Amino acid sequence: SALNSFFGNILDANTGNMRMSMKWRIHDAIGGGSNNVLLEILPNLQKWMADGSVAMENLAPRKGIGSSHRLKFMFCKLIGAITCRAHPLILFLDDLQWADEMTLDIIRMMMTDPDIRHFLFLGCYRDNEVNLTHPLTAKLKAIQEQGISIVTIKIGPIEKECVNTLLSEALCMPPNLCRPLSDVVHSKTGGIILFVLRFLASLNDEGDLWFSMSSRRWMYNLEEIRLKEIHDDVVSHMTEHMKSLPKTMQVGLKFAACLGPIFDEKTLEKARKDNESDSFLKSCIEFGFLQNFGSNQYVWAHDQIQQAAYDLIPLPKRKSLHLLVGTRLLTTTSPSDMEHMIFLIVDNMNLGSKLIDDPGQKYEVSQ
Repeated sequence: SALNSFFGNILDANTGNMRMSMKWRIHDAIGGGSNNVLLEILPNLQKWMADGSVAMENLAPRKGIGSSHRLKFMFCKLIGAITCRAHPLILFLDDLQWADEMTLDIIRMMMTDPDIRHFLFLGCYRDNEVNLTHPLTAKLKAIQEQGISIVTIKIGPIEKECVNTLLSEALCMPPNLCRPLSDVVHSKTGGIILFVLRFLASLNDEGDLWFSMSSRRWMYNLEEIRLKEIHDDVVSHMTEHMKSLPKTMQVGLKFAACLGPIFDEKTLEKARKDNESDSFLKSCIEFGFLQNFGSNQYVWAHDQIQQAAYDLIPLPKRKSLHLLVGTRLLTTTSPSDMEHMIFLIVDNMNLGSKLIDDPGQKYEVSQ
C-alpha cells in the first residue's frame, strides 16, 4: 500500500520529465511486462509505466512455487531503482508485530542488499507483543548478523514536562501558567499522547477548557478537571466519546470499522448502502478518526481508534453486522472487481457465517 500510494502521488503530481530517469531505472531493473508480478500488485506503478514513455513488453504471467521468491527479489530491485543520491527514499511501516513472513523477508532483503543505497527504513512495533520467539525478532537478528546497524528508539508515554510544553505551545501560554493543568492531564492520561490529545479535546467540548474573548487567552476550570472520571485505556475513552456523536455518525463508524484498517469511499458506500459517505468521511477527518490515504482511500488514524469504533457495535449484533456488510459487498461487486474485494467479503461473511441458515447461501459463500 505504501509503494502503491507513492506511485499514485507521482501520477497525481504530473511531474512530466522530472521522474523520467527514475522510470527508466525501474524499467531496466524489473522490466515493463504487463503481466509482471510486481506490476499486478502495484496498479499505480503499472499506470505510470504504461503511459507510453517507455516500452511495455507483453510477458507471459509467471506462476508456481518460485513466484514468492521472484516477488521479494523484484521488490528489492524496485527500491534500488527508485533511490539515488538526488532522490533518497524513506520507507516507514507501522505495526510490524502483525507483519507476515513475506513482508519481514522483504524488509530483511532490502536492508542487506548492497545495491540499495540512499535508503532509510523505519519500522514501528509494540515491544510488549514481540518476544524472543516472534518472527520479527529473528529477522532483526539476521539483519544485525550481516553487519547492518539497527538503531532502536523506545517510544513510551511522554514525561510530565513534555505535556507541559505541549500545552504551553498549543494554548499559547507561558509554561508556568500551564503547569497546574498539565500536572492533572499527565496524572489522568499517564502521558499516553493519543490519550492526552483526546482528553484535551473532551475538556474543550465539555466547556472546562475554553478561549476567553475578554481576557484573550485560554482558560480552564481546574477543580472540575480534577473531578473528571477517566477510563483506564484509550479505547474505552474513545468509545465513550464516539457515543456522544450523532446517531448517523455512530452508524457510519460501525460500518467503517468492519472494513479493515484501509478502505475506499466506494466500498463504504456499498456497505452503508447510501450516498452520505462523503460528508461522513469529512467529519471523520475533522474529528481525527481517519486520514486521507491516496485517491479516495482512507486509513484509521490509529488502530486503537478503529477498535474504539468497533466497540460501538454491541457484542450480540457484531455477527449480524458483518454478515450484512459481507452480503452487500458480495451483491454489489462486479466480477472485474471481485479479485480485489474477495478477502474483505470473505472475512466479513466468515464472521457472520453462523447466522446463515439458507443452504443455497452457504454454498455461494463457500464458493
